[in-house]
Amino acid sequence: MEVLDPGAFPAPPEPAEIAGTAIRWAREGIGLETVLEAYHDGIRSGLEFLAAQAGDGDSDQVMAGATLIVRALEMVTVAASAAYVEEHRLVAKEHQTAAQTLVSALLSGHGVAQLARQTGIALAPAYQVVAVSIPQHGDELRPGGGATAGRRKLRRVQAALANPLGSRALSLLSTEGGTVLVPIDEASALTPLAMTAEVLEVVSEAAEVPLTATVTAGARCRIPELAGRAHDLLGRIRAANRPPGLYPMADLGESIGCDSPQQADGTAVTSPNKRRMGRSA
Repeated sequence: MEVLDPGAFPAPPEPAEIAGTAIRWAREGIGLETVLEAYHDGIRSGLEFLAAQAGDGDSDQVMAGATLIVRALEMVTVAASAAYVEEHRLVAKEHQTAAQTLVSALLSGHGVAQLARQTGIALAPAYQVVAVSIPQHGDELRPGGGATAGRRKLRRVQAALANPLGSRALSLLSTEGGTVLVPIDEASALTPLAMTAEVLEVVSEAAEVPLTATVTAGARCRIPELAGRAHDLLGRIRAANRPPGLYPMADLGESIGCDSPQQADGTAVTSPNKRRMGRSA
């Protein structure tokens, strides 16, 4: 039967064409499983057509056609998956760079609105402000492997933060620590996301080192002030050799508006052991 002759089949799409389609779908946020399912549906249709057209004496041609289709399936799966994963990695890197730039603007208090428009990242009216200290991992102390081990530790921390805090949480972290901003708004009201002692414990387990953090919350325009206080207190906690864990800062006065004078006095903090720590008068 001519239709079952491998030479009579239309030429399959080139890998570059398949990769281009996969890249577009990755950019549009379509899941890889959906991409592969669409391609596999096409392959399945080819097999069904082959079976429907086969006659009693066409076993050799059916085998040849099936082999051709399986090879096409292999090529499509590899080309689409590789292109999709690479593009997804680039998109994630672009988003991470944009998010870090926005965090820097929020921490400085300058150019926030313009950067938010450029990056397309939605801003919340208020944020949890978390100052985090990440100690060295044992592997970082090994000769020649410190930088690599540090990057791996940081990736584990970032991955562990993503699930409990959601994709809208913003962070600016190095291997030694940094700042995490968790949005507080109506969009997260139904599924409240927050840095808690339990979340920090999960992140510590992923990092394989005990993290120490201070946390407070306030209006978006107060982030520079709140971050400064949180990191100042974090430094004092570490200097006092306090145990790792989450140290929630006492109420800084939510009634203080962005245009109101702000006090610079010390802030009390509740330790993981419920003791209170503050700067002496």
